[in-house]
Amino acid sequence: MLAVDSTYWQQRVAYEITASLDEGSGVLTGKAHILYVNQSPDTLRDFYVHQYLNAFRPGSRWAAADSAEQRVRFQHLQDPDYAFERITAATVMGEQRAPDYPYAPDSTIAHWRLPRALAPGDSLVVDVTWKARPSTLPRRQGRQGRRFDFAQWYPKVVVYDKYGWEDHPLYPGGEFYGEFASYDVMLDLAVDQVVGATGVPISGDPGWERANAKPGTPIDYQRSWYRLSAIGRAQPDSQYPIAKSHCIAAQGRKCVRFFADSVHHFAFSLNPDYRYEEGRYKDVVVRVLYQPGDSATWGKGIAVGRTELALAWLDSLYGKFAWPQITNVHRIEGGGTEFPMVIMDGSAGLGLIVHELGHNYTMGILANNEWREGWLDEGFTSFQTGWFFEAHGEGPAYPGIEGDILFWDLDRWSEPVSLVSEHYRDFQTYNAMIYEKAQLFFEELRYVVGDDVMRKILRTYYSRWRLKHVDENAFRSVAEEASHQDLRWLFAQWLHGTPMIDYRLAQVERRRMADGKWLIAVTIDRLGDGRMPIEIGDDKGIYARSSGEPLRERVEFVTDHKPGRLILDQRQRAHDWNALNNREKRGLFGARGAGVVRLDNPTREESRRDRIVTALLPLAWYNDHGGWTGALRSRSNYLGRFDKNLLAYSYAFGPDATHREGVFVRLGNPVSHPIPRTDASAAFWTVEGRTGIALRSDRSLREHPGFGPDPHVGFEATWMAVSDLGYVDRQLWDDAGTIEAGPWGAITSRHGSNLWRARAGVRGGIVYRNPGTGVVSSNRYDVEGFARATAEVSLRRPFILKTTLGARLFGGTYLAANAPPLQRRIMLAGADPYETFTNPLLRSRGALFVRPDFHYHAPGDANLRGFRPDLGGRWAVALNLEGTKTLGLPFGAAAEVFADAGVVDPRAVPPISAGKSFTTLYDGGVGVVTTHRINDLSWTMRFELPLVVNRWDYAADGTDKRVRFRWQVSLEPSF
Repeated sequence: MLAVDSTYWQQRVAYEITASLDEGSGVLTGKAHILYVNQSPDTLRDFYVHQYLNAFRPGSRWAAADSAEQRVRFQHLQDPDYAFERITAATVMGEQRAPDYPYAPDSTIAHWRLPRALAPGDSLVVDVTWKARPSTLPRRQGRQGRRFDFAQWYPKVVVYDKYGWEDHPLYPGGEFYGEFASYDVMLDLAVDQVVGATGVPISGDPGWERANAKPGTPIDYQRSWYRLSAIGRAQPDSQYPIAKSHCIAAQGRKCVRFFADSVHHFAFSLNPDYRYEEGRYKDVVVRVLYQPGDSATWGKGIAVGRTELALAWLDSLYGKFAWPQITNVHRIEGGGTEFPMVIMDGSAGLGLIVHELGHNYTMGILANNEWREGWLDEGFTSFQTGWFFEAHGEGPAYPGIEGDILFWDLDRWSEPVSLVSEHYRDFQTYNAMIYEKAQLFFEELRYVVGDDVMRKILRTYYSRWRLKHVDENAFRSVAEEASHQDLRWLFAQWLHGTPMIDYRLAQVERRRMADGKWLIAVTIDRLGDGRMPIEIGDDKGIYARSSGEPLRERVEFVTDHKPGRLILDQRQRAHDWNALNNREKRGLFGARGAGVVRLDNPTREESRRDRIVTALLPLAWYNDHGGWTGALRSRSNYLGRFDKNLLAYSYAFGPDATHREGVFVRLGNPVSHPIPRTDASAAFWTVEGRTGIALRSDRSLREHPGFGPDPHVGFEATWMAVSDLGYVDRQLWDDAGTIEAGPWGAITSRHGSNLWRARAGVRGGIVYRNPGTGVVSSNRYDVEGFARATAEVSLRRPFILKTTLGARLFGGTYLAANAPPLQRRIMLAGADPYETFTNPLLRSRGALFVRPDFHYHAPGDANLRGFRPDLGGRWAVALNLEGTKTLGLPFGAAAEVFADAGVVDPRAVPPISAGKSFTTLYDGGVGVVTTHRINDLSWTMRFELPLVVNRWDYAADGTDKRVRFRWQVSLEPSF
């Protein structure tokens, strides 16, 4: 085994800390004596420390990042809730000096100019006094009553490495980086406090005896782990003599002294109610501290056993744990955070414990820079956690993470895993790349080198670099040495780029040889810009693996039997995004057999990673002209994203039906032409007396996947013609057709609890009308140009008395020399006929939802919901208001009050006073709104009573007076 690079060095630091906690104020007062030895080849003229607690307060870069990403945490905290760490005095090289803050107003980095240069091999001493307080809003630290989680609570020396001083403010993305050091920490605490900490308690009472969940069971304090010399000096080895600290405890208080060596942080947790349990894995003591009410989930050896199991797993992967003990404490915050010898967990879940304890190896012992190369700890421990569950029979983690990252890649949200933490577009992207995609990288490395070599890599990496700072080069050099492969391409592709991987099985040749065996030649095309080795096999197994590097590669192999249909990457281990072209072509038409057929569950869209899923569903509906109509619908998709095709064939059984057969076809998002964040479709139909074609595109322009405005732009082109008047409602449809096209734009934006939506579109084209019998015309159709434009904006926000207020403003106009055909008017009560056409319950005359005795509201256009759905004109402007209050009943039932008002084209509803250029309409009423969900299908149901309609003779129901009982229902929100 080769030694660590001879040019490697790291600085040497020793802390002596005395700290006293005042629980009433939450303020800790501390003194630190810091010995710093310059073991670098450089002469130093500056000195930096972290004051990380200052991130959890207004004015920090952390708080600014939260504000930019619409998270409300620390930016508005007031005293005494926010955290702080304030240096009150400092002596550097014997001179009293106040620090400056180079990133002000952020104060997580403090700096001193040294009184004199520090040459290689020389040392300095810094003495600091400070006050620190955790925040009441926990994040990696916190306080709650008498519970305290202290992390990053003291002036912590900034790492000086090959890049220089790593003076980096703390952001939400990215964590910590520290120099390996020895810590001699004396804590002055309330006498009843129970404490868990980094290191071992070499003197004083940490409270474990009183907190012991198994009274009388001996506790191994490990006080002799770091030897105490005859002159009273704690001495872990001959290199680190640490002076004995002195503490005289006042009445009601105690002093507890901890010591740790070769760690880069000291964390501790306090809670007088903690319960203590102890275990052991080999010579590592396991300590667990938990809340008294959590004995069912933490106690009775549960958390101890899981921590021991995690240690055993990590020992098998890496090697012997480097420190004497591990303490698992039940922290205030949920989730988990790792520190040397301490993990602070929000639960005792096995996965959380394995993940956080794994960090004691990858981050703690193999100490990477967590903000410069966060993948080396978060991705690493996520990988080993997934492998743990796979090894214990829970199935591999790979399919889940590969599927998640696939969509990040397809939508081009992915960014290089190697980015510095705050350089990601946002915190969600940071998490996806540093945790999931980095985990996927380690899985792909495991796929490339194999399980046995992967284990060799981990053990070699650990033995060579334990208790040192590591980076990508350190890990890659070990991986290449252990695997005997040049892996630069793999690291470059997965860590420094975002390529797409796609292979196509182009050709298969089979030839039986004289000895009865089969010589198989497979030609593979590389279509993507990324590459991976590709397995070749069939349903019986894997026969060969291609290198995946050439644009066209021919692979030959010999088998004892004639293989079945060959498939590339059958296990989906290469992250080949398009598995549909991985199968061998068969049959007259060269089909790849990449589809499966299912009976459709209308509440769920099933998709698969390796196949197109086609789902069939029989349907039936009714209308007056066609009578009862039966249909078979087929919908298909790949990945739920591509080849989203729909085919419906219908047949009308009514005795008077004409044009009984109907066809609707829509083809969407062809897998052959993927476009990030874009939906595109083409549709054709001839159904129930209407024939048409529609082209549609929808492009998302949002800048962040999880927050901020969501703007969309698109283009639509439609030809719609009436071909059989028997089906159509002649109050909604003329014997006419339109050819029209135009752009549209929409945006959804949430600001706190306020939800804004807006949409605008314009279309231009021609309308052609059949003049009808008895009309003399030189042409078959009357043709004219027209334009149609609509725009709306809506807001929903909290209102008084815990209600929600919604408001929508709409405007629309039709511009042409003549009146619009009925189907292209600006509708007054709801959606126009083109919008309702695809719903067979609304499409044709006498359909189930549009019968004279049934009042259904399809929202849209002016949305004056109390009026008849056939009313429309050249223009309308309307305001819709709605107030709701939840009732605490099932289905989120809410009481509703609504009012709609508008001014409309007088040719739609004549004004009461003749000669007016507009007509004023309004309605109002009450209702109940419920929300429902079954699997993937969700809908809103409204039952409304439009009790007031000012032009009651045009009301949808009850046309005899202004105020009377009326009703309507809807399966859609009003706006």
